[in-house]
Amino acid sequence: DKVSTGSDTLVILMGMGNLASIATELMSNGRPATTPVAIISHGTSPLQRTIAGTLGDIADRAREEGITAPAVVVVGEVVKLREHLRWFDNLPLFGKRILVTRPEEQARGLNQLLRERGALPVEMPVIKIIPPSTWKKLDRAIQELKTYGWVVFTSVNAVEMFFRRLHSLRLDARWLCNVKIGAIGPATAKSLEEHGVCPDYIPQVYTSQGFVAGLDKKAIKGQRILLPRADIAGNEMTDSLIKLGADVHQVAAYRTVAAEAESPGKEMLLKGEIHVVTFTSASTVNNLAAVLGKDWQVINKAKLACIGPNTAVALEQKGLKPDIVATEHTIPGLVAAIERYYEAEVAR
Repeated sequence: DKVSTGSDTLVILMGMGNLASIATELMSNGRPATTPVAIISHGTSPLQRTIAGTLGDIADRAREEGITAPAVVVVGEVVKLREHLRWFDNLPLFGKRILVTRPEEQARGLNQLLRERGALPVEMPVIKIIPPSTWKKLDRAIQELKTYGWVVFTSVNAVEMFFRRLHSLRLDARWLCNVKIGAIGPATAKSLEEHGVCPDYIPQVYTSQGFVAGLDKKAIKGQRILLPRADIAGNEMTDSLIKLGADVHQVAAYRTVAAEAESPGKEMLLKGEIHVVTFTSASTVNNLAAVLGKDWQVINKAKLACIGPNTAVALEQKGLKPDIVATEHTIPGLVAAIERYYEAEVAR
């Protein structure tokens, strides 16, 4: 009975299998049946579930609610403070299972932001980044870099592949000394800075259209511009720059190809267990559609979140309408847009 009544608060670990007998023993040794009890299952994870009751009914409540190990049982008046102290399950995306379709090596930042907001990121990389079929055109462009007025990087992938090739040619950031550098978005700019290059121009709107719209038109006319991009990149930006009088060379710096997508994420998606599907490029849309095939429409059970308008257009071309489109076309912007969506849903 010293264990039962010797302390105001008891914390019991690994007790779920014997919960009923533990409660009975505590009551038979002096604890009132009305003593508050809480059980926290999968604590501090997006799967966390908490139920509250009393010693007299907690075993039945846990069984009815399907509470499973791992779990912590808290016994005592301190349980009444839960409504004032709870924080984890009040996080804005708590408990949301969010599908991440980015390449595995690029998913870390998005996953971290989602976890910080209480969500469970579920990785299902549907694309991977590989070298172009040949380096010849990019190598030639790098070797002739001093003949260009601008190099414009539209993604982190373009930066990383460009510098990988630059270094393989035994060159470094000094080779870019007489060229203006453009970057679409802060992530691309940060990647450049990590290679020792500060971009001369970052548009306020992080899209190809935003980049062109913000340029000094007179300064661009007659300039040779190098665009190291994905092999399947569209021509919209190139065409817009040509209309301004630029001499544009679009060169494949990498390829975006389908990744093996057999993962728990696919099974969860097909079962309707995913709350949000994120798309960070048109390629993630197209490749997820290819992976799901005839089951493509199943993703309509989830909310569909796109990083920007171009990605949203790709989704619409596949017959689906996005629920969420980020106004700031970055990974933090995408997470913020998802957060705002659920805040608005609660307000409704």
